[in-house]
Amino acid sequence: MTAKPRPGGRSARNKAAVFEAAAALLAERGHEAVTMTDIAERAGMAATSLYRRWGDVRALIMEVAVEKLMRERPLPDTGSLRGDLLAWARPIATSLASREGSSFFRAVIATTTPAGADGSLRRAALNRRSEQMELMLERARKRGEKAPDLVELLDHVLAPLYMRALFGRPLGKAVADRLVDRLIARPKRPPGG
Repeated sequence: MTAKPRPGGRSARNKAAVFEAAAALLAERGHEAVTMTDIAERAGMAATSLYRRWGDVRALIMEVAVEKLMRERPLPDTGSLRGDLLAWARPIATSLASREGSSFFRAVIATTTPAGADGSLRRAALNRRSEQMELMLERARKRGEKAPDLVELLDHVLAPLYMRALFGRPLGKAVADRLVDRLIARPKRPPGG
């Protein structure tokens, strides 16, 4: 029988030290110049411990980025689906438009695995945010609002914002507003469609 890590125990302190070290190194050097050994040294730990837990630096960077996103940008609860979606999409659009913004976007791109490679670590890190988005949509349904499913939200709001950032197209609140309004106005797609 293995012991479960205690909240606030050594495991939590070690994870916090690793995340702090990784975030500092990412800010100093950028994702392409950070190694597992660098993070381990800064955190005062053995690199083998980091490899055992995260497997590679890409998985660790992704988890650090998601953790930062969850902490700094909690999903809103404004009382309406449109309000929630606007409060969620506008900061994404403005962050992607800023020169210093979007460390999360850069981390996602940097941690993209080659075709055919196992992307389970990245999916696991992103699942927490997906679960939050599902809750936001479910709240709207409980209020009697016609809410899209998660895939529609990703396809019609988030993906266009990231593609615009990737290709240097204009971004900002007006773009976010237009995408949200188009999503809300879309007819509900049939199940499995």
